[in-house]
Amino acid sequence: MRSTLIAFSQIALLVLGSSLLSAAGSRSLLHRELNLAVLYSRRDANLDFHPAPLFSSIGFEHLTKFADGTPGRLNPDATDLYVQFAYDPLDDRLETRFRDVWIRFVEPASGFRVRLGHFDIPFGLNPIAEPRGVALQPLAFFDLGFKKDWGLSVQGEWQNFGYETAATTGMGDKLRRRRGRYLWTGRIGIPTYRDVQYGISSLYGVLPASSLSRELKTSWRLSMDVTYLYHEPFTVARGELTFGADDGTTVGGFLLRLNQIIPANPKWAIETQMRAWRTGLPAAAVTRTEGVVGIRRALPYLLNLRLHWRHYFSSTGIREDDRIFVQIYYYGY
Repeated sequence: MRSTLIAFSQIALLVLGSSLLSAAGSRSLLHRELNLAVLYSRRDANLDFHPAPLFSSIGFEHLTKFADGTPGRLNPDATDLYVQFAYDPLDDRLETRFRDVWIRFVEPASGFRVRLGHFDIPFGLNPIAEPRGVALQPLAFFDLGFKKDWGLSVQGEWQNFGYETAATTGMGDKLRRRRGRYLWTGRIGIPTYRDVQYGISSLYGVLPASSLSRELKTSWRLSMDVTYLYHEPFTVARGELTFGADDGTTVGGFLLRLNQIIPANPKWAIETQMRAWRTGLPAAAVTRTEGVVGIRRALPYLLNLRLHWRHYFSSTGIREDDRIFVQIYYYGY
């Protein structure tokens, strides 16, 4: 309870700081969000709300950009408050999920930035250019179970590269921290305005052994990622390769993704992804694999419709499953 109260206090301080700083001159945007996601499992012959992120939800995102600050010092630059009120069908309950909750400071001359709050950790594929509502989940969800965490990050430029490093709590999307958890992540790569972007990243920390376990494990990872943009935004190809260890047990995986907007009819797009994760040596490895092929259709009033076929396979004895995923998504003013 104490950890939860502390987290809510931090969120309140960020929101209050945003409101107070707005008086000094700023621009704000408020976006509204609606996500309806259902999943049919052929193995279980069951249709239900999607049992994992992205949950079916309603929410909002409030973005604030402050006026340019004074060179030579850190100045408030931006804040983001992105909240979802989501339905979790596994626990049959509604819950509040804080997706992005951060405040960022910048030194204008050098571009050096400091961010405090809940944000994407700098590890693996850089999600900075992805729109909201993307249904293809990153490799980190197969591995860590989360991509966002609570903590502090610093970001800057070194020669022709951009870098970011973060010290976070290892809580993921949760508001309650258990003792002993921590996470350090760092990434260096080509800036996102290039057509070909690549980077290397690393991770070290003490994390839960599983999403439902109280036991902890010591983990490290190294990752290489690449993004190729062709006639952006029509063709976006991404890849990621990660390896490491959990308490000395070898782990690793890969992700391949292609998003293709149809040039002759930009309202239609094809979305494909393959991701796999292996734990242990090849002779006795546990492997999880998921392949996705789907389409997206842009509808009037900023709505998007997605239809995905997903094939899931695990070597743990769980039978193969074909799943149909349907999403109706709105994100707008």
